[in-house]
Amino acid sequence: MKNQTVVNRYARALLGLGLADGQFERYGLELKELAGALSASGEEGKTLVSPSYPPGIRRKMLELILARAAFSPMVTNFVQLLLDKGHLGRLGEVAATYNALSDAEKGLIRAKLTSASPLNEAAIGAVKNSLSRFSGRQVELTVDQDPGLIGGVVARLGDLIIDGSVRTQLVRLAASLERLN
Repeated sequence: MKNQTVVNRYARALLGLGLADGQFERYGLELKELAGALSASGEEGKTLVSPSYPPGIRRKMLELILARAAFSPMVTNFVQLLLDKGHLGRLGEVAATYNALSDAEKGLIRAKLTSASPLNEAAIGAVKNSLSRFSGRQVELTVDQDPGLIGGVVARLGDLIIDGSVRTQLVRLAASLERLN
């Protein structure tokens, strides 16, 4: 719980600064880019977050990475603060929380629609409109396919999952039949 509180506090602080200077979308993109790069970097990423390496070495490495990436001064200072406070290992969580808060600020919610077979644009548009009306927000919809669903669709809107797949219906039917025995 404490760790999530720390993540929320940092994300909210940077969002507040970004809203004040009008750069909150840029900051979100930069955080996401850096978090992805650090998680993909392997040993370098581990070195940056490991307290077993001297702080001076970790700081120099981070400064080199940030200088090459040419991030905004705000994000550069923010990430250096995370390093100084020992929270750089939570950068991915901070970036995800920041972007969720940023989306809420813009009145946007992200949703994922998974179908067993390809959907036409009209069906995708209808689902998107329904999810927008349901949530009261603009929906950014990602569409995916999973033949394992057999038929139907699964929509994920934030924490809400609407499962209309044939696979789930069959699982429920099997469970009901098991209870009869």
